[in-house]
Formats: sequence, structure tokens, C-alpha cells
Amino acid sequence: MKEGVFKKRLKQAEDSLKDAEMLQAEGLGNSLVLAKLYHTMIYGVLGLFGLEDIGNLSHAELLERFEREYVSRGIFSTEHLQALRLAYNLTHSCDCVDRKEPQDRDLKYLFPVVKDFYRVLSSID
Repeated sequence: MKEGVFKKRLKQAEDSLKDAEMLQAEGLGNSLVLAKLYHTMIYGVLGLFGLEDIGNLSHAELLERFEREYVSRGIFSTEHLQALRLAYNLTHSCDCVDRKEPQDRDLKYLFPVVKDFYRVLSSID
């Protein structure tokens, strides 16, 4: 892991989590909150792999690598992975006019899991 990149991504993850909390408190829409929660986690994953940018990788490939290298080894839980996949699926669904706003229950589930993800992430040396 590239230490400088990890610290930068950790800060981005922290900022995204704070933004998600602020957006939710202001009632500015579940889609915006969900995007910030997803970014909290994806910035963390990018940091774990020392990536400045995603390059030619897809988000799905990043999630597979995260599962292989961090979830299967017990560093992060399967619940962290499930939350990351849920947030990915909700944020990367069709951008159609008929797209539905994420439900309150989605955020109620995701917030504590994303906070725990960030806690684990920030404890990594």
C-alpha cells in the first residue's frame, strides 16, 4: 500500500462520511446521501490498493479484489462488502427519468455499516 495515497484517500473517505451526515441532517435527498456513503467506501478501497485513480479498472473489479484481499482474510466483514455492493448497485443503476430515490431503510442500514467500515479502515497502519 502506498502510504501517501492511503492517507489522502482516508481523508477523502472521512470528508465524504461527514458530508453524508450533513446532507442527511439537512434533508437534501437520499440520492445525495447515498452517493457520499458510497464514496466513503470506494475512496477507502482505492486507498487500500494505493490507487490515485481507478484507471482501466471497473468498480466491480475493485469490489472483487477487495473481497479477495480484505474480506476473505477477515480484515473487513462480509457485511462491509454487502453494504458496498448495495451502495454500488443503488448509485450505479440506470440514470433514467424513472429512477427511484433510495429508500430511508437503505440509509438506515448503510450508515452504521459505513461508519464501521471507516473505523476499520482508519485503524489500518
